Amino acid sequence: MTSLSSALSKQQAMLNKIADAFAISDACLQKIVSGLYAELTNGLQKNYKRLGGELHMSPSFIHCHTSPNGTALGMTIEASGKRIRISSASFDSVCSLSSSATQVFVTPKARKQSTSSFFDYIAFCIREFLQVNNLESKLCSDSSSGSSRKPQRHLPLGISIGLPVSSKNKVAEDAKEDCLDLCGSDIARRLCDTILRSHLPVRVTSVTNNTVSALIAAKYADKNTCVAASFNHGINAAYMEDIDNVESLSSPSSQSTDSPFEVAINTEIGRFGAKNTRILPLTMWDRRLDRESKHPGTRVLEKLIADQYMGEIVRNLITDFMDNQLLFSHNIEVEAISTEYAFHTAYMAPIMEDASSEFKTVEDIFAAEFGISGISLADRKVIRSLCEIVAGRASKLAGAIIAALVIKATASSSTAKRSNQMSVALSGVLFDTNVQLYENTVSSLEQCLTKHSDASVDVYLQNRCADLFGAAVNAASL
Repeated sequence: MTSLSSALSKQQAMLNKIADAFAISDACLQKIVSGLYAELTNGLQKNYKRLGGELHMSPSFIHCHTSPNGTALGMTIEASGKRIRISSASFDSVCSLSSSATQVFVTPKARKQSTSSFFDYIAFCIREFLQVNNLESKLCSDSSSGSSRKPQRHLPLGISIGLPVSSKNKVAEDAKEDCLDLCGSDIARRLCDTILRSHLPVRVTSVTNNTVSALIAAKYADKNTCVAASFNHGINAAYMEDIDNVESLSSPSSQSTDSPFEVAINTEIGRFGAKNTRILPLTMWDRRLDRESKHPGTRVLEKLIADQYMGEIVRNLITDFMDNQLLFSHNIEVEAISTEYAFHTAYMAPIMEDASSEFKTVEDIFAAEFGISGISLADRKVIRSLCEIVAGRASKLAGAIIAALVIKATASSSTAKRSNQMSVALSGVLFDTNVQLYENTVSSLEQCLTKHSDASVDVYLQNRCADLFGAAVNAASL
């Protein structure tokens, strides 16, 4: 009994130490908001990247100031190239969505081995989509009808891609996420060439990052939306900015209008932290994960929050308990739980949501996924607590990120200045699967804003196809 009591005491002591390491004070939270805001502001300067700025801060000319018209295509390309999604969106005379269709294509491995072959496959997907949804005949019927609307001879196509894109439709040179060898490529030009060779009735009209596309979709649903943030495998955010504030784009003509033209800024906010390590509350487990990652010293903020990494942080904490002989029995099979990234972030939500006294969900997951059964109640409580600690810190950081963006948009965006209410669109698998994390993020956002701004903010969740629909809306709004 004394031995058991001693083990439980040591378990609790280590758990308390971890909780203290992951705790974020109010002062630290405000410091993060201020640091992010400063970086967002500096990122608009012409020499920002030359001076070693961390964020991408690329402006995108989007068409939210006009209304969508006719039928358009939207297409999303994953950074990995594994999937291509194509959607059509038809808008009626009052700019309401009247019909839509979506198709998902899985890229054959051979097609990803060369960029030319990959673009040829995209053309194949477009042709397949047009035929399945009978869109070519629709163009012909529109042209021959007596409608007063100008007939469409080509379907406008908006491309959304999971990589940072410049205002000139080029993938950023430093896109470490690029698995398709597209760095520096002009996506629109390359796809246009392929489409022309394939004789497709499609015209590429825009190329945007997927978070910018989600912002377009959000503004279609709610004109007051000025910020969109995505928390998926990686994290990113975009917001609306007056063009006069973007040094590389400002011009005398833009200043002469009554209402300055706005652009969407793709921040690549997950890059923050590599040069601001004193601002972010890094623990020894964060440093270990960063050191062992594919790209050490990059995207530091992302590694504290993203779906790709949160489960791995929990797994590292679990194995540290095991190394200290404070978790599980000595004769368990350790190979599975010792494998990097074996503990998926998706496991955290059901463990955290288990309100039973026995925390049976922990037992079920570890037996099915890691071959570890017969876990004591004390061990189950520890694992559940570790999930709550890591998720709790992530929600505070996510709230700080959104707060910094809201404050920036409130100070800069004409839309935000004119409206008494600003809307924020959130999306991503983190929030789709973990209600508690989402609610705590919103609470953290509200807490941060009370210290910095009196902006009234309405937060809502977007569906997973927001980027696809946003690309179509952007194309249809020309």
